[in-house]
Amino acid sequence: MGSVLPAAFILSLAGGGGLAFVFLNTQPFLGPRWLLFFFTSLLACGVSLPLFTILQKRFSKKGFSEGVLVREVLLFAIYIDVLLWLQLGRALNDLVMILLGMGFILLETFLRISEKAVFNPDESNHD
Repeated sequence: MGSVLPAAFILSLAGGGGLAFVFLNTQPFLGPRWLLFFFTSLLACGVSLPLFTILQKRFSKKGFSEGVLVREVLLFAIYIDVLLWLQLGRALNDLVMILLGMGFILLETFLRISEKAVFNPDESNHD
């Protein structure tokens, strides 16, 4: 948890500062719109990094790797960006939000299952 908090603080600070710059100093053209998505991703990663770390420490049976944590944080940031994209196009509603969230949770579940199913010949545990 100690190494996660500085990274989360830096990501949150960069994302929040960038969003403030985009909102206060730019016009809604193509370049600033992509900056909006980039800084939203940074902010979502910074905010969700400690939360996913706490969830993994609480519910993971065998521990977790940093790769799993990074993947979950990036999937959450992509989810937030997709919701923002749909909101800008006025296509977002509650059902779409729930279905997309369930899809991302299902994707993470399948990725976890595939990680468990990988054969490792060094393990002596034969269940």
